[in-house]
Amino acid sequence: MHGELGGVILAGVAHNNPHYRPGWKGFFAALVVIAGGALVLAGVIAGFTAWRSAERPRERGLWRVLLATTGCFGGVGLAIIALGVWLL
Repeated sequence: MHGELGGVILAGVAHNNPHYRPGWKGFFAALVVIAGGALVLAGVIAGFTAWRSAERPRERGLWRVLLATTGCFGGVGLAIIALGVWLL
């Protein structure tokens, strides 16, 4: 009887869902998804800031800057979001 409580189920560990997986995995996966979303949002803000700060957009090659900045942040952010969804 070592480690048993005589058939008593503790209230802190009883669940109705038989497929319940206890642990921190879901919490950390949600944090990864939130971090990826923040990175995508940072890319959109960086692109918008670059667009607003340019005096002559067509002469400065702004489209390349916008695509590089927003695309890089967005691509990495979406990859991080995909990782977080995969972890769930």
